[in-house]
Amino acid sequence: MIPKYYYIILIFFTSFTSCTKDVDFNQIYDANVHTTYTSTLVYANFTAINFLDTNNIEIPSTKDSIEAPIDKNILKYLEKVEFTIIINNTFNRGFNFYFNFLDDTKNVVYTLQPTIFVAPNSGEQTFILEIPFEDIKLLNKTRFFEFEFELTESSDGSTLSGTEIGTLDLKSSVKLFYNFYKL
Repeated sequence: MIPKYYYIILIFFTSFTSCTKDVDFNQIYDANVHTTYTSTLVYANFTAINFLDTNNIEIPSTKDSIEAPIDKNILKYLEKVEFTIIINNTFNRGFNFYFNFLDDTKNVVYTLQPTIFVAPNSGEQTFILEIPFEDIKLLNKTRFFEFEFELTESSDGSTLSGTEIGTLDLKSSVKLFYNFYKL
C-alpha cells in the first residue's frame, strides 16, 4: 500500500512544478506599438495672376491656410512629424516658401525650417522637413497650416504680368509617427 500512496503524492507534487523559466511580467513595460499615419494636406496651382493685385501690380507674396488635420487627443503619443513638400516651378522667377503653424487667431506659433528656396524654372523638387522632437508640443497650439510663397527679386529687374506663362504647383502631405504604448 505504501508504494501506491507514494506514487499519488509524487504525481500531485510534480503537477505543480515546471521545467520552464519564471515568467517576467514586467516585460510588458518594454513593449511598444508603433504606427504611422499619412495625410494629404494641400494641392495648389498658382499662376501669375496669384501674384498680382487688382491693378496688375506685382505683390510680394501670396499665402493660404488650411485647418490642421491633427487630433490633439493623441498628440502625447506623437514621436515624429515629417512633411513632404513637392514644388514644381515653371516661372522665370524664384520663390521662398514658408510653412507656418497658426493658432486659433491665425498668429504664427511656429515656422517649419529651413525656408525652401525654389529656383526659377526649377521643375519638380521634393523636400522633406521634420519637426524637431522638442518642438512637437507646439502642435497643441496649432489650428491651421499656412503655405506662403514670397517672390524673390528678378535678375533683370522685370516684374510679372497677367499674360505671363508659367505655373507654381504645390503638393504636400504629413506623416505622423506614433508610439501608442508608453507607460
